[in-house]
Amino acid sequence: MVSTRANRPHTLARVSGHHEITAAAEHEPHSPAPSASPAIIGLGVTILAFGVLFGLVLIVVGAVILVIGLATWLIDDARAYVAAGDPTGHGSH
Repeated sequence: MVSTRANRPHTLARVSGHHEITAAAEHEPHSPAPSASPAIIGLGVTILAFGVLFGLVLIVVGAVILVIGLATWLIDDARAYVAAGDPTGHGSH
């Protein structure tokens, strides 16, 4: 490997902006809980698209399934937000 000034560790740290690792930066990454909502939304959009080709009944059914999928996703997200609490620790104003 050819050593250049650009690939030295202290140069890379300065360029990347990561001078120190603080305790606040060392936290677990958040991953959302598994949910069926994206699949429900996909099904609703698919049925809605077929409704454009085959008739109003499928448009209505697809739209209803789409709204149900969106509602379940928002409800799941709201429950996760409430369960997580206040990340700043300041409480409510």
